[in-house]
Amino acid sequence: MKEKESKKRRLSIKSSIFISMALLVVVMLTILWLTQSVFLSHIYRYTKKNETDRAASIIVDNINNENLNSLIEKISSEYDLCAEIIRYPGDKEILYDSHFLNDCIIHKLQFEDTLLDFWYEEAKSNGGKYIDILPRDKFRDFGYDPDDFHGDVPRRGGDANCVISVSIAETSDGDSVMVVLNSFVLPVDATVKTLRLQLIVITIVMLASAFLIAYILSRRLSLPIEKINKEAKNLACANYGVTFPQEGPIEISELADTLNYTAKELSKVDAMQKELIANISHDLRTPLTMISGYSEVMRDIPGENTPENMQVIIDETARLSSLVNDLLDVSRFQSGTQKLNISRFNLTESVKSVIKRYDKLISHNGYIINFVYDEDVFINADEVRILQVIYNLINNAINYTGEDKTVTVKQEVKDGIVRISVIDTGEGIAEKDLPLIWDRYYKVDKVHKRAHIGTGLGLSIVKNILLLHGSRFGVSSEVGKGSNFWFEFKIL
Repeated sequence: MKEKESKKRRLSIKSSIFISMALLVVVMLTILWLTQSVFLSHIYRYTKKNETDRAASIIVDNINNENLNSLIEKISSEYDLCAEIIRYPGDKEILYDSHFLNDCIIHKLQFEDTLLDFWYEEAKSNGGKYIDILPRDKFRDFGYDPDDFHGDVPRRGGDANCVISVSIAETSDGDSVMVVLNSFVLPVDATVKTLRLQLIVITIVMLASAFLIAYILSRRLSLPIEKINKEAKNLACANYGVTFPQEGPIEISELADTLNYTAKELSKVDAMQKELIANISHDLRTPLTMISGYSEVMRDIPGENTPENMQVIIDETARLSSLVNDLLDVSRFQSGTQKLNISRFNLTESVKSVIKRYDKLISHNGYIINFVYDEDVFINADEVRILQVIYNLINNAINYTGEDKTVTVKQEVKDGIVRISVIDTGEGIAEKDLPLIWDRYYKVDKVHKRAHIGTGLGLSIVKNILLLHGSRFGVSSEVGKGSNFWFEFKIL
């Protein structure tokens, strides 16, 4: 119940994209409104103050430059300011005067000791530099009437402010000078009104565009995903014939392609699983039927309690036990719980011991098992599991060998590697079927026949054991000429 409520509270991808796009535009417009309207005057004051301070630093750094006059003219023009260099303290002689602005403050004022001393002390206490933005009314504190020197400064009460920069420097002659710069911070009310009108239009256009783009983009992204989700639900219901539409961006198209491949593979697995169940049922039913039938005969018919009948029951019980053990082995391999007990042993002797188990089969059924080798070899592996590999490969060869009933086991040594090959003379396997023969109960002809020896799970067990050992293995076959199953190990 809680999970369903949680899903209801989640947004769809369409809604998420739409809301995200809308929020992005709102944030951008908010920043635009704040910087271009609300804080425009503050930004302008800050910029003007920084420009004046930068101009003062350049002049101070070049106070002894022989081209100082032209440099100040250039700076005054570039930064829109007036400049004066005064010998101070001392005779207060004006050493240089750049009059770029008409009727600026520092040229209108008749500098007296009160104002110069104030600026000098402020600069001296601040490491040789003083800069501030002063309303015109501030000059009343020094005995000046701001109405007497409005000049270029609009007469709008406290709105018109002066940027005053004072720096203390020393010339190469040892004289102390004061560099005084003056610029204006003009009112920006009209500019703000114009920008606000522009921002209103921009806001309307951007919001409308954002909502339209967000709607189109969200639909383009969400529709393919909705279709994939719908087909995925069908796939979850074991409908493996679904097709995922490859639409939309490349990532969604690749996802659909992957899901199509997954559905195809699941279809194969499902078919093999059904075949596996059918084959196992067949192999379980056959020995059970024979055990039950012979037991009833021995119970109901006098004189049928013979060693031969008992042997049939024992053989079928052994076959049944072997099938169950093989199923358990396959299950352990698939779950990854099977462990190996690695030791050094004589592989050649192990092959001989396995072949010896077939003495009865050879003598009663006419099979021929040849073992071809040149020398004894030793390897590091789980001996019990390698015996199981050899046994299952020989079983498989006996089940599929030709009319001559011949199976050849060959041991070859080359470059420190031993290869064991198990060769039959049967009908062979088509090349397209070779990659599939290691699957559980896979049959080339798709007709399940009870194996003469083993359970039909042998090749799957062989594959998993050799994979656990990290051993190379494979099969070569030609239709009408038999098959050759092989595996390799390093020689010790």
